[in-house]
Amino acid sequence: MKKTLVIDDDKNILTTLEVYLEDKGFEVSIANSGVKGLEIFQQEKPDLILLDMKLPDRDGLEVLKEIIASGIKTQVLMITAYASIETAVKAVKMGAFDYLPKPFVPGQLDLVLERLKRFHALETEVATLKGIFSEGGILTRNKKMRRILQSARQAAESNAIILISGESGTGKGLLARLIHDWSPRIGKPFVTVDCAGFQENLLESDLFGHVKGAFTGALRDKMGKLKLAEGGTVFLDEVSEIPPSIQGKLLRFLQNREFERLGDPNPQQVDVRVIAATNRDLEELVKDGVFREDLYFRINVLEIFLPALRERPEDIALLVEYYLKRASRMNSKGIQRITPDTMQIMQEYTWPGNIRELINVIERGVIMAHDNELQFDDLPSNIANFKTVSPSSQLQNLADVEKNHIRNVVLNTNSLDEAARVLGIDPATLWRKRKKYQID
Repeated sequence: MKKTLVIDDDKNILTTLEVYLEDKGFEVSIANSGVKGLEIFQQEKPDLILLDMKLPDRDGLEVLKEIIASGIKTQVLMITAYASIETAVKAVKMGAFDYLPKPFVPGQLDLVLERLKRFHALETEVATLKGIFSEGGILTRNKKMRRILQSARQAAESNAIILISGESGTGKGLLARLIHDWSPRIGKPFVTVDCAGFQENLLESDLFGHVKGAFTGALRDKMGKLKLAEGGTVFLDEVSEIPPSIQGKLLRFLQNREFERLGDPNPQQVDVRVIAATNRDLEELVKDGVFREDLYFRINVLEIFLPALRERPEDIALLVEYYLKRASRMNSKGIQRITPDTMQIMQEYTWPGNIRELINVIERGVIMAHDNELQFDDLPSNIANFKTVSPSSQLQNLADVEKNHIRNVVLNTNSLDEAARVLGIDPATLWRKRKKYQID
């Protein structure tokens, strides 16, 4: 554990800890506010954070909650005045490793660091013995998944464009971030472009930037995500949704590392690594004429396919237990267990929304639970009513299969547009099928 972030508004403490930790071989970053600290945390993903309980702009517990909610694996050591010991204990229950009362002497910090070192070594040893991969928010004991991650680590060392494909909710964004952290560009910006989240001209502006007056509403110059990611990585999420009018401009950038802002004829150059992700079949989109073939070949230099959660059944219990503990900490609940019958249902369920759906189900269950364990009645109805049936009773006509699948996807996505993307159809087709099958 080398990378450390100190978040404190006391200049003397910042300076003292920075010098002391650097002398011990740590790479130290500092921040004097919660907002700045969270910004550095997202960029650098430190192994250890020393976090003051009282900050000028945020409460330390709020910052801790955001750190835990991010899914980024780190250890947090709270710094608190003696009067706030009760709050510090609450922070430990939320997920902080330990706390240090102010004022403290170097020997106290050394004891905590030594204890943390032993804990980290033991945690790594246990994970290795269990055959579990755990890094960057990705957990798996599935052999196929571990081989995929080994390939991703190897690909991270290059500057080649990487295409991550797989169903919605399989963790493509987490893997993209992990590849960035494995690459020589770690420490530089990791910038995400949501290709499905903007209207056409706004997506172009978000990606390439614009000058004042380039279009209605362009009241000032804007730097695009490509420029913001200088030296780091740009993650093009749902690259299949890029309109044809922008695909040519993106292709030119990928070939020449050159682009123009909207309204500015002067070319700009930038050094970034590009990772793209899609939950749709790009080859089919090329055949349909909605995605450029030359752009497809340009972004598909190295493709990594993430399997659906139903193809990793041995990971379901592992993920349930991990996210149960995380949701319990985030919501200040004491739930650490799940009943056997509830776990059985979760292992038999097909998870059309994959890991994203599992996380949502766990969080909902933790919030609604009344006892100290997650029970069958805490699950949403579509999972609680799920039954494993005999092969003969599974036989259905095609219309029933389509109806049930559409209902599951609509239930487990955040919007109808997202549901349409997961199903691989346009929103108008989804509307007609919902009407046909009377799906709310």
